[in-house]
Amino acid sequence: MKKVLLGLLALSATLMAVPSTPIGPSQSTGTPRASGENQIDITTKAFIVDSGLIITERPEGVTAIKSIELDHGTIMKGSTSPSKVSRSVYIKRANDNNFPDNTMLKISLTSPHNNLTHSDNNVRMAHTLTGRVFNAASATSKGLTLSLAGNKNTHTNIFSTNKNIKHIQVDLNSKIEATEFQQANLDEGSYSNTSTLSVKFSKNPALVVDKATSK
Repeated sequence: MKKVLLGLLALSATLMAVPSTPIGPSQSTGTPRASGENQIDITTKAFIVDSGLIITERPEGVTAIKSIELDHGTIMKGSTSPSKVSRSVYIKRANDNNFPDNTMLKISLTSPHNNLTHSDNNVRMAHTLTGRVFNAASATSKGLTLSLAGNKNTHTNIFSTNKNIKHIQVDLNSKIEATEFQQANLDEGSYSNTSTLSVKFSKNPALVVDKATSK
């Protein structure tokens, strides 16, 4: 009998020494447990920046620009060749430091319309404006190229920076199809259109989880 009592006491001590396993990330979060308790994870996020953004004309540039021109030059009416013109600009931090790894940038192309309009009347030529983004990865499934054409007057995507990147390159390209030069009512003179390239810091979609429990 004495041996039996000692054995029961030892077993009881062993059971008391084993902690119960709490519900945690390795178990099913949000699933009711047998005794009625439950748990959720609370995600708390913040992304701090210590510098604004500028758009420059050169990778090493430190001065912001206000505008650029994509000049197709002089084109003969009735021309059978399309016209293309390209130019690169660079998005940088105002303090000229590298972007923190995985910085999220919202880059947009916008325009009131996609036509070059005659300076003296409403005669128009349609064109396609694209912006190809380099030194960054698309944070969505929308790809690396922004494009305005036809009735599409706004194109936005979120891009994430890679490690040790000081500038994001955007190659801007304007294309006028040859059919636009063959319009019967195409008047001689100057045609122009103003679009906008904009960039701002965006919320970081990567989850930074601060664990907390609700029961």
